[in-house]
Amino acid sequence: MEEIYLSIIVPFKNQAKVLEKTIKEIVDYTNKASFKTQVIFSDTHSTDGSLDLAKKYAKAIEHFEYTEPTDNRGGKGQGIHDGIAVAKGKFVMFMDADSSTPIKEIDRLLPFINKYDIVMGSRYIKEAKPYNPNYFAGVFHGIKSVFEVLVFGHSKDYQAVGKQGRVRQFISRGGNLAFTVLLNQSYIDQRCGFKLYRKNVARLLAGLQTIYGNAVTGKDHGFGFDTEYCAIAQKYKLRTIEVPVYWFDSAATAIPNPIRDTFYSFKDIFTVQWNLLSGKYSKNKVKKNININIEEDILNWD
Repeated sequence: MEEIYLSIIVPFKNQAKVLEKTIKEIVDYTNKASFKTQVIFSDTHSTDGSLDLAKKYAKAIEHFEYTEPTDNRGGKGQGIHDGIAVAKGKFVMFMDADSSTPIKEIDRLLPFINKYDIVMGSRYIKEAKPYNPNYFAGVFHGIKSVFEVLVFGHSKDYQAVGKQGRVRQFISRGGNLAFTVLLNQSYIDQRCGFKLYRKNVARLLAGLQTIYGNAVTGKDHGFGFDTEYCAIAQKYKLRTIEVPVYWFDSAATAIPNPIRDTFYSFKDIFTVQWNLLSGKYSKNKVKKNININIEEDILNWD
């Protein structure tokens, strides 16, 4: 059997207006790529025909997959989880359905994946930065970013095209500061929607995942899975690097209620903290639920 090098997961919900452009970019990229790719469209309870639109391109993509939710869970976290479950690539990535970071930016991340377990796209750095947890440095940087938003309207580190408004920037940088203070996470841009994993690492993260989002209320978008993945990665000292990527901040696909999203972000922080304290991310859980040997399959693969 031919080996698939890269699995591309695109989670979406009611994004038919922007999804077709993203699909065409992916088709163009995969047709030109020198390696085999798998494209996974992961629906999370769409009602606008988004999934049917994705299916139209099945013949244009050699290794085409799609997933549909089977229960009331249905946020972005569910989409990523379902995509990882069917991923066959040696490496697994996900990107946003609106192509805020276009698929071609994966070429910036791939050179690092042979040395690192996780390669995270970032909107707040100018050059690649290996992750080195440092609580006090993280808190200082977080406070500095929030102060700059209050004074200048945006963090001076922000590299994206199309600047976010002051409120969204404040919520973004304030949230990142909260992750540092409450979870000892000093990632610079934890929630950039463009990340690359080694396959076994993706399986580890999804296998321990508890945050998915809620399709019934439609309020919890499930973005907290990123917080959870970062916490698990830090617990197991997975080698991580943040790499600058192009990002266009589109107001058309912005979260409609950022205040509510902030509430759920804090809820997710305390969920992750409880999971850490109660052993839900323990090695015993890994062996029981995922059948992965942490030491052999994850930490010592080189």
